[in-house]
Amino acid sequence: SDRNFFLFTPMLAEAATGAVEARHVVYPVRPLCGAWGIEFGEMLVEAIDLGRHKLVARHSRSSLRQEVQYDRLILALGARPNVAVVPGVAEHALTFKAAGDAVQIRNHVIDLFEAAALTEDPWTRRKLLTFVVVGAGHAGTELMAALEELTRGILIRHYPSLAADMVRLVLVGSAILPQTATNLAAYTKEQLLRRGIEIETSRATNVSPEGLSLADGRLIPSQCVIWTAGNRVNEVVGDLALPKARDGRLTVNEFFEVEGAPGVYALGDNAAQIDPHSKELYPATAQVALRQGRALAEQLVAELTGRARRPFDFRLLGEMVPLSRHTAVADLRGIKLTGFPAWFLWKTVYMLKLPTLASRFRVVLDWTVELFFERDVSELRVDSEHAA
Repeated sequence: SDRNFFLFTPMLAEAATGAVEARHVVYPVRPLCGAWGIEFGEMLVEAIDLGRHKLVARHSRSSLRQEVQYDRLILALGARPNVAVVPGVAEHALTFKAAGDAVQIRNHVIDLFEAAALTEDPWTRRKLLTFVVVGAGHAGTELMAALEELTRGILIRHYPSLAADMVRLVLVGSAILPQTATNLAAYTKEQLLRRGIEIETSRATNVSPEGLSLADGRLIPSQCVIWTAGNRVNEVVGDLALPKARDGRLTVNEFFEVEGAPGVYALGDNAAQIDPHSKELYPATAQVALRQGRALAEQLVAELTGRARRPFDFRLLGEMVPLSRHTAVADLRGIKLTGFPAWFLWKTVYMLKLPTLASRFRVVLDWTVELFFERDVSELRVDSEHAA
């Protein structure tokens, strides 16, 4: 992996808005590897030679390269934000996928408030205080709700020259939570509109230094456009000449074996696997990937010890979407919850899903501190103060 830590993505929106410390939703790989006798290399995979059973990798921040021979290869390289779908996204938009993205978003939002406090020009101030999230799926909706709480509920109190009605929040998407039960999506939309969040259904066509352009010809002036509208498979997976689904994921069977590549397996964002119940592809979510990882480990152990393998068969447990301000929506196999009960359930479930006791303690401590004290609004820049 090119990172020496795992990221707990369900809490990424909280990390991006300071509700939890970003370091508390990641946990290091090396202690785990040391305990289990696993050899780890912080390397970026550049190419895979399926014929020779080799891959080429280099250190993620240098030119050091290494060839790795394998007997079995498990592809779990994740996905990347799909920034090529609309012109200007790569150059002028922020992404929301990695821990570094969360830190960058938080710093940028605070920096825009600082800039807005220094100008009295209404148009400039309006542009600085307009925050746009493109993509109204789980990630975009969670982030927009968290941004509303951060900007209008917390930051605004520290800037006497600014008012909450100066902050404009725009969520761009053809539908809110399109894969969620209709009544929960409707509740979510109602909550967002009640908080003064604008919902734009026109398609995004361009991102520039001036803001976001829409298909109907309008421009939303903004210096903060955050792109959550879909992901693409890792480039290394995309380059493999193997059967793939329409979204680029590798076609695998119930044992995660990649079609046309003996000894190669794929998981999560890299695997297009049929749900035997719905006959549709399993969604590329953390819930599915976690179960796939455990199942493949059990299958490989069974194979190596001469036992029969159990095919992967997983029924989705449901979904929960936090909307900040002590509210959420949840659908647990037909049992639907909204408001505070759903929010409390989300907090409890995902706190217990954190990988270590230490990480659970740190996150609960973050939540507890926020109950009694102001949220920290420091802008922690990562650039050197001594840079020219």
